[in-house]
Amino acid sequence: MRKSSIPKRKGIGKLTVAILVVVIVVLAAGGGYAYYASRTAAVAKPITLTVMVDSGSETQQYLSIVAKDFHALHPNVNINLEPVGFSDMVTTALTALKGKAPQPAIIMYYPSQAPDLAPYLMNLEQFMNGSNPIINGSNLILSEMEAGGYYYAANGSVISVVGVPIHSVFGYVLGYQKSIFENATLAKEFEAEYGFPFSPENLTSWTQLYDLASFINQTHAAQYALLIPDSSHHAIIDMAAPLIAYYEQQDHTPGYTPAPPGFYSYFAYLNGTWTTTFNSTAGVQALQIWKKLIQFEPSPTVQPIGYDQQEHFPLTGQYAMFIAWTSFIPIYENSSVSKIAGNLGIALLPGQTTGLAPTFLGINPYGPDPKVAAEFVAFALSNEEYQKGIQQLGYIPGTYTGIAEASQNSNLSWLGPFVPFLKTAVIPPRLAAVVPRISTFSETLIPEFNTQVYDYLTGSQPNATVALNTAAKEWMTYIEQQQVVL
Repeated sequence: MRKSSIPKRKGIGKLTVAILVVVIVVLAAGGGYAYYASRTAAVAKPITLTVMVDSGSETQQYLSIVAKDFHALHPNVNINLEPVGFSDMVTTALTALKGKAPQPAIIMYYPSQAPDLAPYLMNLEQFMNGSNPIINGSNLILSEMEAGGYYYAANGSVISVVGVPIHSVFGYVLGYQKSIFENATLAKEFEAEYGFPFSPENLTSWTQLYDLASFINQTHAAQYALLIPDSSHHAIIDMAAPLIAYYEQQDHTPGYTPAPPGFYSYFAYLNGTWTTTFNSTAGVQALQIWKKLIQFEPSPTVQPIGYDQQEHFPLTGQYAMFIAWTSFIPIYENSSVSKIAGNLGIALLPGQTTGLAPTFLGINPYGPDPKVAAEFVAFALSNEEYQKGIQQLGYIPGTYTGIAEASQNSNLSWLGPFVPFLKTAVIPPRLAAVVPRISTFSETLIPEFNTQVYDYLTGSQPNATVALNTAAKEWMTYIEQQQVVL
Protein backbone atom coordinates (compact mmCIF):
# COMPACT_ATOMS: atom_id res chain seq x y z
CA MET A 1 0.00 0.00 0.00
CA ARG A 2 1.26 3.48 -0.79
CA LYS A 3 2.49 5.42 2.20
CA SER A 4 0.79 8.58 1.07
CA SER A 5 -2.65 7.16 1.78
CA ILE A 6 -1.95 6.30 5.40
CA PRO A 7 -2.31 9.23 7.82
CA LYS A 8 0.90 9.89 9.70
CA ARG A 9 1.12 10.52 13.40
CA LYS A 10 1.48 14.16 14.28
CA GLY A 11 3.29 15.13 17.43
CA ILE A 12 0.82 17.69 18.67
CA GLY A 13 2.15 18.83 22.01
CA LYS A 14 0.91 21.86 23.94
CA LEU A 15 2.87 24.31 21.82
CA THR A 16 1.78 22.73 18.56
CA VAL A 17 -1.85 22.68 19.69
CA ALA A 18 -1.59 26.38 20.48
CA ILE A 19 -0.13 27.07 17.03
CA LEU A 20 -2.86 25.03 15.36
CA VAL A 21 -5.55 26.86 17.25
CA VAL A 22 -4.18 30.23 16.20
CA VAL A 23 -4.14 29.15 12.57
CA ILE A 24 -7.65 27.75 12.80
CA VAL A 25 -9.05 30.86 14.41
CA VAL A 26 -7.46 33.13 11.80
CA LEU A 27 -8.58 30.96 8.90
CA ALA A 28 -11.86 29.68 10.35
CA ALA A 29 -13.86 30.99 7.45
CA GLY A 30 -11.63 29.48 4.81
CA GLY A 31 -8.85 27.32 6.29
CA GLY A 32 -10.48 23.90 6.43
CA TYR A 33 -12.93 24.78 3.73
CA ALA A 34 -10.17 26.09 1.48
CA TYR A 35 -8.61 22.63 1.37
CA TYR A 36 -11.95 21.13 0.43
CA ALA A 37 -12.96 23.86 -2.04
CA SER A 38 -9.71 23.79 -3.96
CA ARG A 39 -10.18 20.11 -4.68
CA THR A 40 -13.79 19.96 -5.80
CA ALA A 41 -15.55 20.72 -9.02
CA ALA A 42 -19.04 21.84 -9.91
CA VAL A 43 -21.60 19.09 -10.48
CA ALA A 44 -23.28 19.47 -13.87
CA LYS A 45 -26.18 17.03 -13.56
CA PRO A 46 -28.55 16.79 -10.58
CA ILE A 47 -27.80 13.80 -8.37
CA THR A 48 -28.98 12.52 -5.03
CA LEU A 49 -26.70 10.98 -2.43
CA THR A 50 -28.31 9.02 0.37
CA VAL A 51 -26.28 8.81 3.58
CA MET A 52 -27.10 5.91 5.89
CA VAL A 53 -26.75 7.00 9.53
CA ASP A 54 -27.38 5.50 12.94
CA SER A 55 -30.82 6.77 13.94
CA GLY A 56 -30.65 9.41 16.66
CA SER A 57 -26.86 9.51 16.74
CA GLU A 58 -24.78 12.64 17.17
CA THR A 59 -23.39 12.01 13.70
CA GLN A 60 -26.88 12.13 12.24
CA GLN A 61 -27.32 15.57 13.82
CA TYR A 62 -23.95 16.75 12.57
CA LEU A 63 -24.42 15.49 9.02
CA SER A 64 -27.80 17.22 8.81
CA ILE A 65 -25.90 20.52 9.20
CA VAL A 66 -23.26 19.44 6.68
CA ALA A 67 -25.88 18.29 4.16
CA LYS A 68 -27.60 21.70 4.13
CA ASP A 69 -24.32 23.55 3.71
CA PHE A 70 -23.12 21.21 0.96
CA HIS A 71 -26.36 21.59 -0.96
CA ALA A 72 -26.08 25.39 -0.67
CA LEU A 73 -22.68 25.18 -2.39
CA HIS A 74 -23.77 22.50 -4.86
CA PRO A 75 -27.48 23.05 -5.68
CA ASN A 76 -27.45 20.12 -8.10
CA VAL A 77 -26.54 17.71 -5.30
CA ASN A 78 -29.28 16.62 -2.92
CA ILE A 79 -28.16 14.92 0.28
CA ASN A 80 -30.72 12.68 1.96
CA LEU A 81 -30.05 11.18 5.38
CA GLU A 82 -31.44 7.69 5.90
CA PRO A 83 -31.69 6.89 9.64
CA VAL A 84 -31.37 3.19 10.44
CA GLY A 85 -31.59 1.49 13.83
CA PHE A 86 -28.27 0.30 15.22
CA SER A 87 -29.22 -3.37 15.02
CA ASP A 88 -30.12 -2.98 11.33
CA MET A 89 -27.09 -1.01 10.18
CA VAL A 90 -24.95 -3.91 8.98
CA THR A 91 -27.84 -5.75 7.32
CA THR A 92 -29.03 -2.63 5.52
CA ALA A 93 -25.56 -1.74 4.30
CA LEU A 94 -24.63 -5.27 3.21
CA THR A 95 -27.90 -5.73 1.34
CA ALA A 96 -27.09 -2.64 -0.73
CA LEU A 97 -23.37 -3.36 -1.20
CA LYS A 98 -23.76 -7.03 -2.11
CA GLY A 99 -26.67 -6.21 -4.40
CA LYS A 100 -24.65 -3.42 -6.07
CA ALA A 101 -27.44 -0.95 -5.33
CA PRO A 102 -26.59 2.74 -5.88
CA GLN A 103 -28.00 3.87 -2.53
CA PRO A 104 -27.03 4.50 0.16
CA ALA A 105 -24.10 6.22 -1.50
CA ILE A 106 -22.36 6.90 1.83
CA ILE A 107 -22.45 4.54 4.80
CA MET A 108 -21.88 5.37 8.45
CA TYR A 109 -20.47 2.55 10.55
CA TYR A 110 -18.73 1.72 13.82
CA PRO A 111 -15.47 -0.21 14.47
CA SER A 112 -17.35 -3.36 15.46
CA GLN A 113 -19.14 -3.30 12.10
CA ALA A 114 -16.02 -2.72 10.01
CA PRO A 115 -15.11 -6.42 9.59
CA ASP A 116 -18.44 -7.14 7.92
CA LEU A 117 -18.47 -4.08 5.66
CA ALA A 118 -14.79 -3.64 4.76
CA PRO A 119 -14.67 -6.20 1.90
CA TYR A 120 -17.47 -4.36 0.09
CA LEU A 121 -16.74 -0.68 0.72
CA MET A 122 -14.88 1.41 -1.83
CA ASN A 123 -11.11 1.79 -1.57
CA LEU A 124 -10.65 5.47 -0.74
CA GLU A 125 -6.96 5.62 -1.63
CA GLN A 126 -7.77 7.10 -5.02
CA PHE A 127 -9.29 10.11 -3.26
CA MET A 128 -6.36 10.51 -0.86
CA ASN A 129 -3.40 10.24 -3.24
CA GLY A 130 -2.01 12.26 -6.12
CA SER A 131 -1.18 15.92 -6.51
CA ASN A 132 -4.73 17.10 -5.80
CA PRO A 133 -6.36 14.69 -3.34
CA ILE A 134 -9.96 15.22 -2.28
CA ILE A 135 -9.57 13.83 1.25
CA ASN A 136 -6.64 15.04 3.34
CA GLY A 137 -5.43 11.70 4.69
CA SER A 138 -2.59 13.25 6.70
CA ASN A 139 -5.14 15.03 8.90
CA LEU A 140 -7.02 11.84 9.83
CA ILE A 141 -6.25 10.51 13.32
CA LEU A 142 -4.13 7.43 12.73
CA SER A 143 -5.10 5.55 15.90
CA GLU A 144 -8.75 5.93 14.89
CA MET A 145 -8.05 4.81 11.33
CA GLU A 146 -6.46 1.69 12.76
CA ALA A 147 -9.64 0.98 14.71
CA GLY A 148 -11.90 0.66 11.67
CA GLY A 149 -10.71 2.63 8.66
CA TYR A 150 -8.61 -0.16 7.13
CA TYR A 151 -9.46 -3.50 5.56
CA TYR A 152 -6.86 -5.86 7.00
CA ALA A 153 -5.42 -9.10 5.66
CA ALA A 154 -4.93 -11.95 8.14
CA ASN A 155 -1.25 -11.06 8.63
CA GLY A 156 -2.10 -7.47 9.57
CA SER A 157 -1.20 -5.83 6.27
CA VAL A 158 -3.59 -3.19 4.92
CA ILE A 159 -5.59 -4.25 1.86
CA SER A 160 -7.43 -0.97 1.41
CA VAL A 161 -8.68 2.20 3.08
CA VAL A 162 -12.42 1.76 3.52
CA GLY A 163 -13.50 4.59 5.80
CA VAL A 164 -12.55 7.82 7.54
CA PRO A 165 -13.29 8.80 11.15
CA ILE A 166 -15.94 11.51 11.20
CA HIS A 167 -16.60 11.52 14.96
CA SER A 168 -14.14 10.88 17.78
CA VAL A 169 -15.77 8.83 20.53
CA PHE A 170 -13.75 7.58 23.43
CA GLY A 171 -14.22 4.57 25.63
CA TYR A 172 -14.85 4.83 29.33
CA VAL A 173 -13.78 7.98 31.15
CA LEU A 174 -13.98 9.02 34.79
CA GLY A 175 -16.57 11.71 35.45
CA TYR A 176 -16.82 13.51 38.77
CA GLN A 177 -18.45 16.40 40.60
CA LYS A 178 -15.89 19.18 40.77
CA SER A 179 -17.36 20.83 43.87
CA ILE A 180 -16.63 17.77 46.00
CA PHE A 181 -12.97 17.72 45.07
CA GLU A 182 -12.61 21.49 45.38
CA ASN A 183 -13.46 21.27 49.09
CA ALA A 184 -10.25 22.48 50.78
CA THR A 185 -11.05 20.82 54.12
CA LEU A 186 -11.61 17.42 52.54
CA ALA A 187 -8.52 17.83 50.35
CA LYS A 188 -6.27 18.61 53.32
CA GLU A 189 -7.59 15.67 55.32
CA PHE A 190 -7.33 13.25 52.40
CA GLU A 191 -3.82 14.24 51.36
CA ALA A 192 -2.59 13.93 54.94
CA GLU A 193 -3.94 10.39 55.13
CA TYR A 194 -3.23 9.03 51.64
CA GLY A 195 -0.30 11.08 50.39
CA PHE A 196 -1.58 12.06 46.94
CA PRO A 197 -3.88 14.85 45.69
CA PHE A 198 -7.59 14.70 46.39
CA SER A 199 -8.53 14.62 42.72
CA PRO A 200 -9.67 12.12 40.09
CA GLU A 201 -7.24 13.76 37.66
CA ASN A 202 -3.94 12.01 36.94
CA LEU A 203 -4.61 8.86 38.95
CA THR A 204 -1.76 6.42 38.49
CA SER A 205 -3.57 3.28 39.67
CA TRP A 206 -6.97 1.77 40.30
CA THR A 207 -5.97 1.48 43.95
CA GLN A 208 -5.86 5.27 44.09
CA LEU A 209 -9.41 5.36 42.74
CA TYR A 210 -10.39 2.95 45.51
CA ASP A 211 -8.74 5.23 48.07
CA LEU A 212 -10.69 8.23 46.78
CA ALA A 213 -13.95 6.30 46.89
CA SER A 214 -13.24 4.98 50.39
CA PHE A 215 -12.58 8.47 51.72
CA ILE A 216 -15.72 9.91 50.11
CA ASN A 217 -17.71 7.04 51.53
CA GLN A 218 -16.29 7.62 55.02
CA THR A 219 -16.89 11.38 54.96
CA HIS A 220 -20.36 11.10 53.36
CA ALA A 221 -19.38 13.72 50.78
CA ALA A 222 -21.93 12.08 48.44
CA GLN A 223 -24.60 9.42 48.74
CA TYR A 224 -22.53 7.14 46.54
CA ALA A 225 -18.78 7.44 46.06
CA LEU A 226 -18.52 5.68 42.68
CA LEU A 227 -20.58 4.30 39.82
CA ILE A 228 -18.80 1.51 37.94
CA PRO A 229 -20.30 -0.85 35.33
CA ASP A 230 -21.13 -4.39 36.43
CA SER A 231 -24.14 -5.50 34.37
CA SER A 232 -23.88 -8.96 32.85
CA HIS A 233 -25.83 -7.90 29.75
CA HIS A 234 -22.86 -6.20 28.13
CA ALA A 235 -21.19 -3.74 30.50
CA ILE A 236 -18.85 -6.31 32.04
CA ILE A 237 -16.96 -7.02 28.82
CA ASP A 238 -16.55 -3.26 28.29
CA MET A 239 -15.33 -2.55 31.82
CA ALA A 240 -13.01 -5.56 31.93
CA ALA A 241 -10.96 -4.22 29.02
CA PRO A 242 -9.46 -1.10 30.66
CA LEU A 243 -9.06 -2.87 33.98
CA ILE A 244 -7.17 -5.86 32.60
CA ALA A 245 -5.22 -3.66 30.19
CA TYR A 246 -3.96 -1.54 33.09
CA TYR A 247 -2.66 -4.55 35.01
CA GLU A 248 -1.19 -6.05 31.86
CA GLN A 249 0.97 -2.94 31.51
CA GLN A 250 2.52 -3.89 34.85
CA ASP A 251 3.17 -7.45 33.62
CA HIS A 252 6.77 -8.01 32.61
CA THR A 253 6.54 -11.68 31.65
CA PRO A 254 9.48 -12.46 29.31
CA GLY A 255 8.40 -12.68 25.67
CA TYR A 256 5.02 -11.11 26.28
CA THR A 257 4.16 -7.66 24.99
CA PRO A 258 0.88 -6.39 26.46
CA ALA A 259 -1.73 -4.78 24.25
CA PRO A 260 -1.39 -0.99 24.11
CA PRO A 261 -3.64 1.23 26.25
CA GLY A 262 -6.96 1.76 24.55
CA PHE A 263 -6.94 -1.49 22.61
CA TYR A 264 -7.20 -4.51 24.85
CA SER A 265 -8.31 -7.40 22.63
CA TYR A 266 -8.53 -10.34 25.11
CA PHE A 267 -6.13 -12.27 22.85
CA ALA A 268 -2.39 -12.40 22.21
CA TYR A 269 0.00 -14.27 19.95
CA LEU A 270 2.17 -16.31 22.33
CA ASN A 271 4.69 -19.04 21.50
CA GLY A 272 3.44 -19.31 17.92
CA THR A 273 -0.26 -19.51 18.71
CA TRP A 274 -3.18 -17.26 19.56
CA THR A 275 -4.61 -17.60 23.04
CA THR A 276 -6.73 -15.70 25.57
CA THR A 277 -4.90 -13.29 27.86
CA PHE A 278 -7.52 -12.47 30.47
CA ASN A 279 -6.98 -15.72 32.40
CA SER A 280 -3.77 -14.34 33.86
CA THR A 281 -2.36 -12.58 36.89
CA ALA A 282 -3.48 -9.30 35.34
CA GLY A 283 -7.02 -10.62 34.93
CA VAL A 284 -7.18 -11.79 38.52
CA GLN A 285 -5.89 -8.46 39.82
CA ALA A 286 -8.47 -6.64 37.68
CA LEU A 287 -11.35 -8.70 39.06
CA GLN A 288 -10.15 -8.28 42.63
CA ILE A 289 -10.01 -4.47 42.51
CA TRP A 290 -13.30 -4.42 40.58
CA LYS A 291 -15.03 -6.37 43.33
CA LYS A 292 -13.73 -3.84 45.87
CA LEU A 293 -14.94 -0.91 43.78
CA ILE A 294 -18.54 -2.09 43.33
CA GLN A 295 -19.10 -1.88 47.09
CA PHE A 296 -19.60 1.89 46.70
CA GLU A 297 -22.76 1.52 44.58
CA PRO A 298 -25.93 -0.57 44.80
CA SER A 299 -25.25 -4.31 44.70
CA PRO A 300 -25.33 -5.77 41.17
CA THR A 301 -27.83 -8.36 42.44
CA VAL A 302 -30.22 -5.49 43.23
CA GLN A 303 -29.32 -2.89 40.59
CA PRO A 304 -26.82 -3.88 37.90
CA ILE A 305 -25.03 -0.91 36.36
CA GLY A 306 -25.28 -0.97 32.61
CA TYR A 307 -25.63 1.49 29.74
CA ASP A 308 -28.89 3.10 30.90
CA GLN A 309 -27.74 3.46 34.50
CA GLN A 310 -24.43 5.01 33.41
CA GLU A 311 -26.37 7.57 31.38
CA HIS A 312 -29.02 8.48 33.93
CA PHE A 313 -27.80 7.82 37.49
CA PRO A 314 -25.09 10.54 37.52
CA LEU A 315 -27.79 13.10 36.60
CA THR A 316 -29.23 12.75 40.12
CA GLY A 317 -26.15 14.29 41.74
CA GLN A 318 -25.92 11.30 44.09
CA TYR A 319 -22.59 10.00 42.71
CA ALA A 320 -19.26 11.68 43.44
CA MET A 321 -17.52 9.79 40.60
CA PHE A 322 -18.79 7.70 37.73
CA ILE A 323 -17.29 5.71 34.88
CA ALA A 324 -19.15 6.46 31.67
CA TRP A 325 -18.99 6.94 27.92
CA THR A 326 -18.06 10.36 26.57
CA SER A 327 -21.27 10.26 24.52
CA PHE A 328 -23.16 10.89 27.79
CA ILE A 329 -21.40 14.19 28.49
CA PRO A 330 -23.96 16.36 26.65
CA ILE A 331 -26.82 15.05 28.79
CA TYR A 332 -24.73 15.42 31.96
CA GLU A 333 -24.31 19.09 31.05
CA ASN A 334 -28.00 19.60 30.21
CA SER A 335 -29.27 21.74 33.09
CA SER A 336 -32.90 20.89 32.33
CA VAL A 337 -32.38 17.26 33.36
CA SER A 338 -29.04 17.14 35.19
CA LYS A 339 -28.15 18.23 38.72
CA ILE A 340 -24.44 18.13 37.87
CA ALA A 341 -24.60 20.51 34.90
CA GLY A 342 -21.85 23.09 35.29
CA ASN A 343 -20.18 20.97 37.95
CA LEU A 344 -18.87 18.18 35.74
CA GLY A 345 -15.24 17.16 35.56
CA ILE A 346 -13.87 14.56 33.14
CA ALA A 347 -10.63 12.63 33.59
CA LEU A 348 -8.88 9.74 31.91
CA LEU A 349 -9.11 6.39 33.65
CA PRO A 350 -6.40 5.42 36.16
CA GLY A 351 -3.11 5.03 34.33
CA GLN A 352 -4.22 7.84 32.00
CA THR A 353 -5.97 5.67 29.43
CA THR A 354 -9.31 5.32 27.72
CA GLY A 355 -10.54 3.46 24.65
CA LEU A 356 -11.33 4.40 21.07
CA ALA A 357 -14.72 3.94 19.43
CA PRO A 358 -14.83 6.40 16.51
CA THR A 359 -17.62 6.70 13.97
CA PHE A 360 -16.70 6.20 10.30
CA LEU A 361 -18.00 7.12 6.87
CA GLY A 362 -17.45 4.78 3.94
CA ILE A 363 -18.45 5.03 0.29
CA ASN A 364 -20.55 2.67 -1.81
CA PRO A 365 -18.55 1.81 -4.98
CA TYR A 366 -21.83 1.46 -6.90
CA GLY A 367 -23.18 4.87 -5.86
CA PRO A 368 -24.37 7.41 -8.41
CA ASP A 369 -21.10 9.38 -8.20
CA PRO A 370 -18.41 8.17 -5.77
CA LYS A 371 -16.26 11.23 -6.47
CA VAL A 372 -19.02 13.59 -5.35
CA ALA A 373 -19.56 11.31 -2.36
CA ALA A 374 -15.87 11.72 -1.52
CA GLU A 375 -16.27 15.49 -1.86
CA PHE A 376 -19.14 15.41 0.62
CA VAL A 377 -17.04 13.38 3.06
CA ALA A 378 -14.15 15.82 2.67
CA PHE A 379 -16.55 18.71 3.27
CA ALA A 380 -17.79 17.03 6.45
CA LEU A 381 -14.15 16.75 7.59
CA SER A 382 -13.42 20.43 6.95
CA ASN A 383 -12.57 22.78 9.80
CA GLU A 384 -15.44 25.11 8.91
CA GLU A 385 -18.09 22.41 9.22
CA TYR A 386 -16.50 20.91 12.31
CA GLN A 387 -16.57 24.36 13.93
CA LYS A 388 -20.34 24.42 13.50
CA GLY A 389 -20.61 20.92 14.96
CA ILE A 390 -18.46 21.92 17.93
CA GLN A 391 -20.42 25.07 18.68
CA GLN A 392 -23.93 23.77 18.03
CA LEU A 393 -23.67 20.15 19.17
CA GLY A 394 -20.48 19.72 21.17
CA TYR A 395 -19.45 17.37 18.35
CA ILE A 396 -15.93 15.93 18.60
CA PRO A 397 -14.10 15.86 15.23
CA GLY A 398 -12.21 12.95 13.72
CA THR A 399 -9.23 14.98 12.48
CA TYR A 400 -6.10 16.27 14.20
CA THR A 401 -6.87 19.93 13.54
CA GLY A 402 -10.54 19.50 14.36
CA ILE A 403 -10.00 17.88 17.74
CA ALA A 404 -7.30 20.40 18.61
CA GLU A 405 -9.82 23.16 17.97
CA ALA A 406 -12.54 21.36 19.91
CA SER A 407 -10.29 21.10 22.98
CA GLN A 408 -10.15 24.92 23.07
CA ASN A 409 -13.93 25.20 23.31
CA SER A 410 -15.02 25.96 26.88
CA ASN A 411 -17.61 23.16 26.81
CA LEU A 412 -15.08 20.64 25.54
CA SER A 413 -12.02 21.68 27.55
CA TRP A 414 -11.97 18.20 29.10
CA LEU A 415 -10.57 16.99 25.76
CA GLY A 416 -7.13 18.44 26.56
CA PRO A 417 -5.57 15.27 28.08
CA PHE A 418 -7.18 13.13 25.38
CA VAL A 419 -5.22 14.74 22.54
CA PRO A 420 -1.86 13.26 23.66
CA PHE A 421 -3.59 9.90 24.15
CA LEU A 422 -4.75 9.95 20.53
CA LYS A 423 -1.20 10.69 19.45
CA THR A 424 0.36 7.75 21.24
CA ALA A 425 -2.35 5.10 20.90
CA VAL A 426 -1.16 2.39 18.50
CA ILE A 427 -3.02 -0.75 17.46
CA PRO A 428 -0.69 -3.62 16.50
CA PRO A 429 -1.66 -4.79 12.99
CA ARG A 430 -1.82 -8.47 13.94
CA LEU A 431 -4.28 -7.66 16.73
CA ALA A 432 -6.27 -5.38 14.44
CA ALA A 433 -6.53 -8.25 11.97
CA VAL A 434 -7.47 -11.02 14.42
CA VAL A 435 -10.13 -9.11 16.34
CA PRO A 436 -12.59 -9.10 13.39
CA ARG A 437 -12.43 -12.87 13.13
CA ILE A 438 -13.18 -13.17 16.84
CA SER A 439 -15.88 -10.50 16.94
CA THR A 440 -17.95 -12.57 14.53
CA PHE A 441 -18.71 -14.85 17.48
CA SER A 442 -19.17 -12.11 20.08
CA GLU A 443 -22.81 -13.04 20.65
CA THR A 444 -21.59 -16.34 22.09
CA LEU A 445 -18.24 -15.37 23.61
CA ILE A 446 -19.30 -12.22 25.47
CA PRO A 447 -22.16 -13.79 27.47
CA GLU A 448 -19.86 -16.64 28.52
CA PHE A 449 -17.26 -14.18 29.80
CA ASN A 450 -19.81 -11.88 31.42
CA THR A 451 -21.50 -14.72 33.29
CA GLN A 452 -18.26 -15.95 34.85
CA VAL A 453 -17.17 -12.47 35.90
CA TYR A 454 -20.62 -11.59 37.23
CA ASP A 455 -20.62 -14.75 39.32
CA TYR A 456 -17.31 -13.67 40.85
CA LEU A 457 -18.42 -10.08 41.47
CA THR A 458 -21.61 -11.23 43.19
CA GLY A 459 -19.92 -13.95 45.23
CA SER A 460 -21.43 -17.09 43.75
CA GLN A 461 -17.96 -17.93 42.40
CA PRO A 462 -15.42 -17.03 45.13
CA ASN A 463 -12.30 -17.65 43.05
CA ALA A 464 -11.29 -15.15 40.34
CA THR A 465 -8.79 -17.56 38.79
CA VAL A 466 -11.43 -20.26 38.40
CA ALA A 467 -13.89 -17.79 36.89
CA LEU A 468 -11.41 -16.57 34.27
CA ASN A 469 -10.03 -20.01 33.45
CA THR A 470 -13.58 -21.28 32.90
CA ALA A 471 -14.35 -18.40 30.54
CA ALA A 472 -11.07 -18.90 28.66
CA LYS A 473 -11.71 -22.62 28.21
CA GLU A 474 -15.21 -21.95 26.91
CA TRP A 475 -13.88 -19.36 24.46
CA MET A 476 -11.13 -21.49 23.00
CA THR A 477 -13.37 -24.56 22.79
CA TYR A 478 -16.00 -22.63 20.88
CA ILE A 479 -13.45 -21.07 18.53
CA GLU A 480 -12.01 -24.52 17.76
CA GLN A 481 -15.50 -25.91 17.17
CA GLN A 482 -16.14 -23.13 14.67
CA GLN A 483 -12.82 -23.97 12.98
CA VAL A 484 -11.64 -20.38 13.17
CA VAL A 485 -8.02 -19.92 12.10
CA LEU A 486 -6.54 -17.02 14.03
